[in-house]
Parts: sequence; C-alpha cells; structure tokens
Amino acid sequence: MSWYCYGVTEFAAENPVEGLAGLRGSPVSAVSGAGLTALASPVPDAEFTEASLEENLENLAWLEEIARVHNTVVAEASRRTGVLPLRMATIYRDEQRVREMLAEHSAQFSEALQRVRGHAEWGVKVFASLRDVQQTPAEAPADGRSYLRQRLRQRQARNARTNEAAEVAERIERELAPLSADLHRHCNQDPALTGRTDTNILNLACLVPDTGRELFLARLAELRRADAAGIEVEVTGPWAPYSFAGIP
Repeated sequence: MSWYCYGVTEFAAENPVEGLAGLRGSPVSAVSGAGLTALASPVPDAEFTEASLEENLENLAWLEEIARVHNTVVAEASRRTGVLPLRMATIYRDEQRVREMLAEHSAQFSEALQRVRGHAEWGVKVFASLRDVQQTPAEAPADGRSYLRQRLRQRQARNARTNEAAEVAERIERELAPLSADLHRHCNQDPALTGRTDTNILNLACLVPDTGRELFLARLAELRRADAAGIEVEVTGPWAPYSFAGIP
C-alpha cells in the first residue's frame, strides 16, 4: 500500500482527526517525525502509481472524488489544529518515507505553520458583467459607416466597463491588504470553471488573522455595498491556508 498525505500539523500526541475516514475508506493516521505530524492514509498501489495518476488525473469523476475527500480531511483537521494542506495526490511509497519527508522539510514546515497559526484563508473574487455592452442593437445599421461607428461605441463601452471593474478590483485589494497578514493573487478563472457568464477580473486569497475576522468581513461588506453597476464581489471562506502553505 502507498500512503496518501493530506496535510502537515505540528507534532500531535493524539491523532487530531481520530476516526475520520480518508480515501477508499481507510482511516486517516497521524504519522509523526521531526517534531511534526503528517495526516495520511493507505491507498491501493495500483491506483496511485505515477502512471496510474497521470491517467486518473484526466478523469474528472475520479479527480472530483479525490478532491472532495482531500478537502474534507484538511477542513476537519483545520477545525482542531493548525494545518498546512499538501497538494492533492501527494503520495509516498510507505509510512517510513512519510517520516523522511517530514524530516527533509522540517524547517520549512515549521516556519509555514508558525506563519499561518491563528489565521484562515478567505477568497475574494470580483466579476464584471459585459453583457449589456455586447448586446446587438434593435435596429441594424443603415450602412457600413454606421456599422463601424456602432462597433466602435460597443468597444469603447466595453473598455470603459473593464477599466471601471479593474479600478474596483484594485481598490478592494488595496483596502484588504492592511487587514490581512498576506495576500495572494491567483489567475483569474475562466467562465467554464466559475459557471458564470460574467468575467472574473480578480481572484484574491487573503490570509486573515482569526482575531481580525470581523473587521475584515465588515470592510468587505462596505466595499460590496459600494460596487459599481454590473460589478459583483464574491466572498468565500474561511478555508485552510492552501494559498499560503508555501511547501513542496
């Protein structure tokens, strides 16, 4: 059996997720070494070899199942202790190799755990609707020149809306920076991922101290009330600090 690792915590004398089932129903174990604890569970070798993973990662149903269980374990652990989420499908050949991994990266893990202790990750996304500036006019243009003027007006309106949305996004990031221990800009998401028809123009992760959560959310609420027309701010969290783990 191989070992699938979900996350790393400070040394835990008792398993922080005792009784929790991981992948394929195997219980999540606390594997300790070098003053740290890895949360891991055994998984079938045949399904998690390098070749199998390469193939399975193209299987959306398989990927969704792995992601769901991975996130469930990390979320449960984060409710009980500080945890550094590992990348999905982090596999080691046996329990001893898990301990070696902890020893190899002990300084990096310890530093990251200290950085995120008492903090949670919050997601802030800004979306801009451009549909109203792309609509086809009720009347067709009378000639080619009219058509070109019409297209120019549409392009100018779209650019103005995009610039307005960018200013809103920059203001939100600027306002949230003093209320966050750290910020991380992710790539903007494609509509195929968001399931929305509007455009994602900011995809921000904020590392927020638990003691400052209410102030952070209150400021976000103020910023959302001040949204320009056609611009929406989406807030999610709290999450385990996936964006700030800074580990291999």
